[in-house]
Amino acid sequence: YLEGYTNVDLPPEGQTVMHAKADVYKDIRELEYADGSVDEIRTHHMLEHFSRQEAIKLLLQWRRWLKPGGLLFVETPDFESGAKAFAKASLSEKFKIARHLFGSQESYWAFHKDFWGEEKFRFVLGKLGFENIMCSSQTLHTSKSLPDRFSKIAKKIVPSKVDSLHNVVVKAYKTTHSIDEMRAAREILERSLLGKEREILEVWLQEIVSK
Repeated sequence: YLEGYTNVDLPPEGQTVMHAKADVYKDIRELEYADGSVDEIRTHHMLEHFSRQEAIKLLLQWRRWLKPGGLLFVETPDFESGAKAFAKASLSEKFKIARHLFGSQESYWAFHKDFWGEEKFRFVLGKLGFENIMCSSQTLHTSKSLPDRFSKIAKKIVPSKVDSLHNVVVKAYKTTHSIDEMRAAREILERSLLGKEREILEVWLQEIVSK
């Protein structure tokens, strides 16, 4: 729980294991704020739970909410670092790394649907009208990296010899100039096309503009 913020989490009936304290219990996609009214938006291990087009739609929405110069703070698993660690890990470690990258999967919302890492964040946020993008890595070594309430869980899923559960932490600021949202979304989503898949691209873009 972050003091001084409006804390948001899923409604209690959607929580199966974690029971987060929040000020607002609501699906993040259903929140409404006036454009240019928010100083800062922080998300911790949330963006990866959305498809590539849903994530872009959310990022565009958050940019509209932020004041000029407003701060976006995002933390996700670092897919690139995780993939490198996975290639060198033992079978037991691979299961733990994969769980970190693909989600806990105990509920419909607990699946990770897309990858994030420093290179992707710099590309995507730059296209979507953010600047001064700062990325840092965070590695979960042992339960000492977690709040006390998570230490018992961490000891079970993260043996001390595993030091390859990587996260990426990103800070970026809303630019003062306007952007062409759909052009930016198209330029990002085109990177995920395999060959001549223009119809798929149009489906993705339609999801971004839909309510």
